[in-house]
Amino acid sequence: MFLDAITKKGYQSISFIGMAKNVGKTTAFNYLLKECFQNDYPIGIASLGRDGEKKDLIFACDKPRIWIERGTIAAVAMETIIQNNFPLEILEDTGYSSSLGQIYITKAKGSGYVEIATTPSSRKMRHIIKLMKAYGARLIIVDGALDRVSSSAPEVTDCTILATGASLHPSMEQVIRRTTARVQQLTLPTIKHNMSFLNINEVIESSQSPLIIGQEGLVVTMGKESLSYEKQLFSFLNKQKINYVYINGAVVDGLLKFFISNKWSLQNTTLIIKNGSNILVDHLTWEKYLKYHGNISVTKPINLIALTCNSTSHKGDTFPPEEFAKRLSESIGDTTVVDVAMNIKERVKVQNNLKLGCI
Repeated sequence: MFLDAITKKGYQSISFIGMAKNVGKTTAFNYLLKECFQNDYPIGIASLGRDGEKKDLIFACDKPRIWIERGTIAAVAMETIIQNNFPLEILEDTGYSSSLGQIYITKAKGSGYVEIATTPSSRKMRHIIKLMKAYGARLIIVDGALDRVSSSAPEVTDCTILATGASLHPSMEQVIRRTTARVQQLTLPTIKHNMSFLNINEVIESSQSPLIIGQEGLVVTMGKESLSYEKQLFSFLNKQKINYVYINGAVVDGLLKFFISNKWSLQNTTLIIKNGSNILVDHLTWEKYLKYHGNISVTKPINLIALTCNSTSHKGDTFPPEEFAKRLSESIGDTTVVDVAMNIKERVKVQNNLKLGCI
């Protein structure tokens, strides 16, 4: 299921990210591992957090273990190498360290459960992925950490799978709303410029700073402090209309609320960001922004290949599995929804009426 979608697109790396803890991210991760082992597909594994431990350190509940087969390439810390119940051959020192010790590229000399704790740094993860490919891994599978969607960025992995579930909120309606908002953010369209005298893509690619691009082609570099964006935008609006605003860092509440408050002045302005993983706002702000502006694009899109859903919560809350998967699919549109535990797969093509991208 997952492996087929990955190989058809030629992807060589994938990240798993979650809406919250205990939403089934590691279960989905293990599902893909099993598919790869059954098809003798050489893989490498890594984590932006800590995965594979027996107990959840926060909620003190049992966690899914990570089982790997002989020959798997794994980026692990020294503590894992020492304590593992089967040999891990050290192939290379990455030069990075973690709370569990120095991180090494290893090769499994047996089969069994393993704990992976690599690095929380996206920059370091890019290098580690490159190293694992050099040792023969055709697909690198990265388990993202709680609330860390940076591993889904196209600069880190080729594609991603998002996990959601009943542990996010006791209300199914709330889970669907919050998950839909995240999916919308992760699947934003790429920029389509419409200024005949200015190549927007070239302007953005040549800049290391946030930009304001006026109606007459005037390009102004903004300061990098996100808290001052609104003041700089307001000052520019007093001079001429704004065609584009490019933000190369985090997109926070204040910026989107500025677009909401100035919806009439900015109705023809396109907000351009690097990718959806940079959006750090709650679903309520996002929903309001889409209603009053919503003209937003990305320079590099995230390839979200599936949404997995877990209808049970570690707290005991349970949603009807088929209803949950179906309603999620109807809400998010053209993205496959999978419940790997219940063997449910949904994909409903719906008309997207959101005003996303350049007009």
